[in-house]
Amino acid sequence: MPPIPSLGAISFTKFTSPEATVDVLSKIVPGTTTGSEVEAALGAAGQAEPLWNDLVAYEPPLANPRAPAGSQIVVDNELLRAARDERGDRYLLLWVALNLADPRLDDVVREVLTDSNGRLKPSAVNATALNATLDKRNNDSDDELPHGTKATSNILSLLERCQVIDPKKHGGSIVGVERTLPTRHAVPGAVTLIGERLADRGFAALPGRAVDLALSIGANAWLNLSPGEFREAYESAGLATQAQSTRADIPDELAELASQLRRKGQVVLQGPPGAGKTYVAKQYVGWATASRIEESRLQAIIDGLPANERNVPGIASEVERRGLTGLWDIVQFHPGYDYTDFVRALVAQPHGEGVTFVPQHRILSLISAVGAELAARGYDIELVLVLDEINRGDIPNIFGELLYALEYRGEAVATPYSVDGDASLTIPGNLRLLGTMNTADRSIAVIDYALRRRFVFLDVSATDEPIRSFAFDNDQTRHAALWLHATTAEALGDAPSGLQVGPSYFMAEPDGAYSSLDVLAARYVYEVLPLLGEYEMEGEVDPSVIAGLRQALGLSAGSPQRAHADELADHLATQPWIAVTATPESDDEA
Repeated sequence: MPPIPSLGAISFTKFTSPEATVDVLSKIVPGTTTGSEVEAALGAAGQAEPLWNDLVAYEPPLANPRAPAGSQIVVDNELLRAARDERGDRYLLLWVALNLADPRLDDVVREVLTDSNGRLKPSAVNATALNATLDKRNNDSDDELPHGTKATSNILSLLERCQVIDPKKHGGSIVGVERTLPTRHAVPGAVTLIGERLADRGFAALPGRAVDLALSIGANAWLNLSPGEFREAYESAGLATQAQSTRADIPDELAELASQLRRKGQVVLQGPPGAGKTYVAKQYVGWATASRIEESRLQAIIDGLPANERNVPGIASEVERRGLTGLWDIVQFHPGYDYTDFVRALVAQPHGEGVTFVPQHRILSLISAVGAELAARGYDIELVLVLDEINRGDIPNIFGELLYALEYRGEAVATPYSVDGDASLTIPGNLRLLGTMNTADRSIAVIDYALRRRFVFLDVSATDEPIRSFAFDNDQTRHAALWLHATTAEALGDAPSGLQVGPSYFMAEPDGAYSSLDVLAARYVYEVLPLLGEYEMEGEVDPSVIAGLRQALGLSAGSPQRAHADELADHLATQPWIAVTATPESDDEA
């Protein structure tokens, strides 16, 4: 409990109106207003208990905290400043001041309403459950704790009206939490207020340790924050809202992709293994986010927010604060992935003695909702959702009714689950769905025709251009990579283009004691040759072709992979690469 003598001033059977109290505090003039005047003003506002002494400090200090109001003059403090300036944290600071003033309220908040991390327990924010808990605690304790229907109602009402929660109600009774409200903006003021009030009682913080003092009394629980979230909020205070970034012109190599995304809304990049499909998708994400890829990822934003702001309004506010031009994320489809992983789901949450199932957003529903929230605020942003390996998923099972919504952007479609009071889902026009598809994956059925009709399919070819532009550490490895790529493509010449080997397999950097040439040889042996073996087993490539390729690479029959890697590295190191792979441009460079 806070190390302040209990004034016993807060009446839990008479409601303390935050609005009326803050209005009185806003009119107090430090250095002029007396304690008697504060008491009279609060009394006129309906506060019969002497909150004048709980919320305000005086000069000279009161020798006896229970002494009646007299001629003491009000000293300014953080709560008065917040009320006077109509700051956004004024009601939260009143809540802090009430908890600080009365250990009984602090006990209820920290021991009943919040968990060991200081976060609200939704199951406890319920009038019936809280009343029963408080009655039991009162019977089991020697101290007089708040209890009874009226006390329960008043405590929960303070949570709502001091802007800690947006409650669920049944009739006039609070029965749960609709959503928790942002509180981290109140942390700097809370730390200052706590420091001021404790200093009045002789508990001054050491220099630079004000936040530690606040945490030592459990103040984080009053604001529904973990200790780490409370400290982070204090240390990051003052971070200004950034101006929205500016995107460069679309690069030529992304122009066709950008055009089709604008026109259709969804595109699949298709090509053989290693062609760079995911790389191209991330290039587009890089452009859409003005090169702020990491800080624009939806999951990264969620992870960086306090738990009580991990909701649609909180995410949208953080996007605005960061000044982002794009918001994106990536998911990978697979045979076990379904609608409840991608769109919406019922999630089990503890409730009383059992569990309740609560509808929640999944990635598509969440990014759509955030987009809608930002649009309502007039904030322009591009949303990108990358669907990696899209053909590996059971498309009808994953998208469900949203196959319709893909085609008719902006139209609400009914869903089985109602989230945030809305049983429909609308895919906004500024959401781009960018899929990737491995055309060599024969273990997966042909992609669903309903989805194919709604997506544009763009080919990503297995050209050697990425190899030519890759930053190899020496020309020998570059020429070796180009030769390997050309030799492999020639061997697969009669195979479908979707069964070629993409350039990413031929990009190598030094790794410890291994040179880039050693790494290139090892990648080929451990990754490319097994891929070609799969083509052979599937009947897509004649076995004699693969055997001829191994012979051309100087690989002896029957040797283990490690020996093959060494053999290939030796073979690559002794070839006349300039003569074999040079083009007119590279001749000059060589």
